[in-house]
Amino acid sequence: MSAEAYNTRLIRYLANYLTENRKTTIEQVLSHRTRKVTIALEDIYQPQNASAVVRTCECFGVQDIHIIENTTSYQLNKKVLKGSYKWVNLIRYKQKNSDNTLACIQALRNRGYRIVATDPAGRESLEEFDFGHEKVALVFGNEDKGVSSTVLENCDTILRIPMKGFTESLNVSVSVAVCLYQIMLKLWKSGDYGLSEDEKNELRLSWYRKSIRGSAMIEKRFLESLH
Repeated sequence: MSAEAYNTRLIRYLANYLTENRKTTIEQVLSHRTRKVTIALEDIYQPQNASAVVRTCECFGVQDIHIIENTTSYQLNKKVLKGSYKWVNLIRYKQKNSDNTLACIQALRNRGYRIVATDPAGRESLEEFDFGHEKVALVFGNEDKGVSSTVLENCDTILRIPMKGFTESLNVSVSVAVCLYQIMLKLWKSGDYGLSEDEKNELRLSWYRKSIRGSAMIEKRFLESLH
Protein backbone atom coordinates (compact mmCIF):
# COMPACT_ATOMS: atom_id res chain seq x y z
CA MET A 1 0.00 0.00 0.00
CA SER A 2 1.34 3.41 -0.94
CA ALA A 3 1.81 6.10 1.70
CA GLU A 4 -0.95 8.15 0.05
CA ALA A 5 -3.41 5.24 0.15
CA TYR A 6 -2.47 4.49 3.75
CA ASN A 7 -3.05 8.09 4.81
CA THR A 8 -6.41 8.24 3.02
CA ARG A 9 -7.61 5.11 4.82
CA LEU A 10 -6.23 6.36 8.13
CA ILE A 11 -8.07 9.67 7.76
CA ARG A 12 -11.34 7.81 7.23
CA TYR A 13 -10.63 5.63 10.25
CA LEU A 14 -9.75 8.55 12.54
CA ALA A 15 -12.84 10.44 11.39
CA ASN A 16 -14.91 7.98 13.41
CA TYR A 17 -13.38 9.41 16.59
CA LEU A 18 -14.30 13.02 15.82
CA THR A 19 -17.61 14.78 16.29
CA GLU A 20 -19.38 16.06 13.20
CA ASN A 21 -18.91 19.59 14.51
CA ARG A 22 -15.14 19.10 14.81
CA LYS A 23 -14.86 17.64 11.30
CA THR A 24 -16.91 20.53 9.90
CA THR A 25 -14.67 23.06 11.64
CA ILE A 26 -11.52 21.39 10.28
CA GLU A 27 -12.93 21.44 6.74
CA GLN A 28 -13.89 25.10 7.03
CA VAL A 29 -10.40 26.04 8.24
CA LEU A 30 -8.77 23.91 5.53
CA SER A 31 -10.78 25.69 2.86
CA HIS A 32 -9.19 29.00 3.86
CA ARG A 33 -5.63 27.82 4.42
CA THR A 34 -2.98 29.25 2.11
CA ARG A 35 0.63 28.98 1.10
CA LYS A 36 0.22 31.79 -1.42
CA VAL A 37 1.52 34.08 1.32
CA THR A 38 4.09 33.18 3.94
CA ILE A 39 5.89 35.07 6.69
CA ALA A 40 9.61 35.05 7.52
CA LEU A 41 10.88 36.46 10.82
CA GLU A 42 14.52 37.41 11.25
CA ASP A 43 15.99 37.26 14.78
CA ILE A 44 12.83 38.17 16.69
CA TYR A 45 13.85 38.08 20.37
CA GLN A 46 10.72 38.98 22.37
CA PRO A 47 8.56 35.88 23.02
CA GLN A 48 5.40 38.01 23.15
CA ASN A 49 6.05 39.33 19.64
CA ALA A 50 7.04 35.92 18.29
CA SER A 51 3.89 34.37 19.73
CA ALA A 52 1.61 37.17 18.55
CA VAL A 53 2.87 36.69 14.98
CA VAL A 54 2.15 32.95 15.08
CA ARG A 55 -1.34 33.60 16.40
CA THR A 56 -2.00 36.26 13.74
CA CYS A 57 -0.83 33.99 10.92
CA GLU A 58 -3.03 31.14 12.12
CA CYS A 59 -6.05 33.44 12.39
CA PHE A 60 -5.57 34.69 8.81
CA GLY A 61 -5.01 31.20 7.38
CA VAL A 62 -1.27 31.41 6.69
CA GLN A 63 0.07 27.88 7.13
CA ASP A 64 3.88 28.31 7.08
CA ILE A 65 6.03 30.64 9.17
CA HIS A 66 9.78 30.75 8.51
CA ILE A 67 11.99 31.49 11.50
CA ILE A 68 15.53 32.84 10.97
CA GLU A 69 17.82 32.44 14.00
CA ASN A 70 21.24 33.98 13.42
CA THR A 71 21.75 35.81 16.70
CA THR A 72 18.56 35.06 18.63
CA SER A 73 16.80 31.85 19.59
CA TYR A 74 13.11 32.00 18.71
CA GLN A 75 11.00 31.51 21.84
CA LEU A 76 7.24 31.39 22.26
CA ASN A 77 4.82 32.39 25.02
CA LYS A 78 2.02 29.83 25.24
CA LYS A 79 -0.26 32.26 27.06
CA VAL A 80 -0.17 34.53 24.02
CA LEU A 81 -0.35 31.68 21.50
CA LYS A 82 -3.70 30.29 22.75
CA GLY A 83 -2.85 26.95 21.09
CA SER A 84 -2.39 28.49 17.62
CA TYR A 85 1.07 26.94 17.17
CA LYS A 86 -0.47 23.46 16.87
CA TRP A 87 -2.15 24.31 13.58
CA VAL A 88 0.70 25.98 11.64
CA ASN A 89 4.15 24.91 10.46
CA LEU A 90 7.18 26.62 11.99
CA ILE A 91 10.15 26.17 9.64
CA ARG A 92 13.36 27.11 11.43
CA TYR A 93 16.77 28.11 10.06
CA LYS A 94 19.28 27.90 12.90
CA GLN A 95 22.49 26.29 11.67
CA LYS A 96 25.56 27.39 13.62
CA ASN A 97 28.24 29.27 11.70
CA SER A 98 25.88 29.70 8.78
CA ASP A 99 24.03 32.60 7.19
CA ASN A 100 20.53 31.47 8.06
CA THR A 101 19.01 34.51 6.38
CA LEU A 102 20.42 33.53 2.99
CA ALA A 103 19.43 29.91 3.59
CA CYS A 104 15.85 30.98 4.25
CA ILE A 105 15.70 33.27 1.22
CA GLN A 106 17.05 30.53 -1.02
CA ALA A 107 14.58 28.00 0.36
CA LEU A 108 11.71 30.41 -0.26
CA ARG A 109 12.90 31.11 -3.81
CA ASN A 110 13.08 27.37 -4.45
CA ARG A 111 9.43 27.20 -3.43
CA GLY A 112 8.54 29.93 -5.92
CA TYR A 113 8.18 32.88 -3.56
CA ARG A 114 8.82 36.51 -4.38
CA ILE A 115 10.84 37.96 -1.48
CA VAL A 116 9.31 41.12 -0.04
CA ALA A 117 11.22 42.90 2.73
CA THR A 118 9.36 45.23 5.07
CA ASP A 119 11.04 48.48 6.07
CA PRO A 120 9.89 52.05 6.87
CA ALA A 121 12.03 53.30 3.98
CA GLY A 122 10.50 50.86 1.51
CA ARG A 123 9.95 51.89 -2.11
CA GLU A 124 6.47 50.36 -2.38
CA SER A 125 3.51 51.27 -0.19
CA LEU A 126 1.35 48.54 1.30
CA GLU A 127 -1.72 50.33 -0.07
CA GLU A 128 -0.40 50.04 -3.63
CA PHE A 129 1.21 46.61 -3.35
CA ASP A 130 0.02 44.23 -6.06
CA PHE A 131 1.38 40.68 -6.06
CA GLY A 132 -0.85 39.47 -8.87
CA HIS A 133 -0.67 35.68 -9.12
CA GLU A 134 2.75 35.39 -7.48
CA LYS A 135 3.51 33.66 -4.21
CA VAL A 136 4.79 36.21 -1.69
CA ALA A 137 7.10 35.85 1.31
CA LEU A 138 6.98 38.87 3.64
CA VAL A 139 10.19 39.24 5.66
CA PHE A 140 10.12 41.09 8.98
CA GLY A 141 13.18 42.03 11.01
CA ASN A 142 13.79 42.20 14.73
CA GLU A 143 12.46 44.72 17.21
CA ASP A 144 15.53 47.01 17.23
CA LYS A 145 17.16 47.01 13.81
CA GLY A 146 14.49 45.71 11.46
CA VAL A 147 15.54 43.50 8.56
CA SER A 148 19.24 42.98 7.97
CA SER A 149 21.27 44.27 5.05
CA THR A 150 21.31 40.69 3.76
CA VAL A 151 17.53 40.79 3.38
CA LEU A 152 17.57 44.23 1.76
CA GLU A 153 20.27 43.18 -0.72
CA ASN A 154 18.55 39.93 -1.69
CA CYS A 155 14.86 40.83 -1.75
CA ASP A 156 12.75 41.59 -4.82
CA THR A 157 11.09 44.67 -3.38
CA ILE A 158 10.83 46.61 -0.12
CA LEU A 159 7.40 47.31 1.29
CA ARG A 160 6.46 50.04 3.73
CA ILE A 161 3.39 50.65 5.86
CA PRO A 162 2.42 54.34 5.48
CA MET A 163 2.89 56.24 8.76
CA LYS A 164 1.22 59.56 9.59
CA GLY A 165 2.59 60.15 13.10
CA PHE A 166 5.94 61.11 14.65
CA THR A 167 6.88 57.46 15.20
CA GLU A 168 8.27 55.90 12.03
CA SER A 169 7.37 52.24 12.58
CA LEU A 170 4.97 49.83 14.26
CA ASN A 171 5.74 46.98 16.62
CA VAL A 172 6.72 43.92 14.55
CA SER A 173 3.69 41.86 15.55
CA VAL A 174 1.38 44.76 14.67
CA SER A 175 3.19 45.22 11.34
CA VAL A 176 2.60 41.57 10.48
CA ALA A 177 -1.09 41.90 11.36
CA VAL A 178 -1.56 45.06 9.28
CA CYS A 179 0.22 43.63 6.23
CA LEU A 180 -1.56 40.28 6.39
CA TYR A 181 -4.97 41.87 6.77
CA GLN A 182 -4.46 44.06 3.71
CA ILE A 183 -3.01 41.27 1.58
CA MET A 184 -5.40 38.53 2.68
CA LEU A 185 -8.40 40.73 1.89
CA LYS A 186 -7.19 40.87 -1.71
CA LEU A 187 -6.52 37.14 -1.77
CA TRP A 188 -9.91 36.20 -0.37
CA LYS A 189 -11.63 38.38 -2.96
CA SER A 190 -9.59 36.82 -5.77
CA GLY A 191 -10.27 33.25 -4.62
CA ASP A 192 -6.73 32.36 -5.69
CA TYR A 193 -5.23 31.12 -2.45
CA GLY A 194 -6.27 27.55 -1.62
CA LEU A 195 -4.16 24.46 -1.00
CA SER A 196 -3.94 21.45 -3.28
CA GLU A 197 -5.86 18.31 -2.33
CA ASP A 198 -2.61 16.59 -1.34
CA GLU A 199 -1.71 19.52 0.92
CA LYS A 200 -5.18 19.45 2.46
CA ASN A 201 -4.93 15.73 3.13
CA GLU A 202 -1.55 16.17 4.79
CA LEU A 203 -2.95 18.82 7.12
CA ARG A 204 -6.23 16.98 7.62
CA LEU A 205 -4.35 13.94 8.94
CA SER A 206 -2.13 16.08 11.16
CA TRP A 207 -5.11 17.97 12.60
CA TYR A 208 -7.13 14.77 13.13
CA ARG A 209 -4.24 13.34 15.13
CA LYS A 210 -4.00 16.50 17.23
CA SER A 211 -7.76 16.62 17.80
CA ILE A 212 -8.14 13.06 19.08
CA ARG A 213 -7.00 12.11 22.55
CA GLY A 214 -4.89 8.96 22.40
CA SER A 215 -4.60 9.13 18.61
CA ALA A 216 -1.27 7.25 18.66
CA MET A 217 -2.87 4.18 20.23
CA ILE A 218 -5.85 4.40 17.88
CA GLU A 219 -3.50 4.57 14.89
CA LYS A 220 -1.59 1.56 16.23
CA ARG A 221 -4.82 -0.46 16.30
CA PHE A 222 -5.57 0.67 12.75
CA LEU A 223 -2.14 -0.48 11.58
CA GLU A 224 -2.61 -3.86 13.27
CA SER A 225 -5.96 -4.28 11.54
CA LEU A 226 -4.24 -4.11 8.14
CA HIS A 227 -2.25 -7.29 8.77
